[in-house]
Amino acid sequence: MYFAWIGFYTLMLIPASIVGVGCFIYGAATFSSNIPANDICEKDGIGGEVMCPQCDVKCPYWYLYESCLYSKNTYLFDNPATVFFAIFMAAWASIFLELWQRQQSVLAWDWDVQNFEDEESVRPAYEVSATEVRIDPVTGEKVARVPYWKSGVSKMSSFISLLFIVI
Repeated sequence: MYFAWIGFYTLMLIPASIVGVGCFIYGAATFSSNIPANDICEKDGIGGEVMCPQCDVKCPYWYLYESCLYSKNTYLFDNPATVFFAIFMAAWASIFLELWQRQQSVLAWDWDVQNFEDEESVRPAYEVSATEVRIDPVTGEKVARVPYWKSGVSKMSSFISLLFIVI
């Protein structure tokens, strides 16, 4: 089922990627008409403003126009089309989940596994070492468990071995 999900997810990413590339192209097409970035890049206008140092020790004053390239590049990915893209992705996620549930039902029917229950059997080695019986707080059933001191010893030896490998 995992590989079926990966294939379906990859197929469903195609429309999302097309819309995302469209938003990027919109940003590139309207790159030169970005008013805030154009204002920052003008040395005689707002860009000529002197900015405070960015740190407390030995940092010089700087002009706003020095961040011109950054403000223009930011517009490529953060433009008005990204609002549409965010709304589209919210709708896409809901549609994806609903379509996956349908696809999962179709695959279960095709593979004839509608009534399959994935129940694992307890390993015999675990049954031998699980000497304590506790009540599961979720199901309320009695469950065999390995005592904490036994599992603690194995975890501690694993930790010490890992520590020696790291050092």
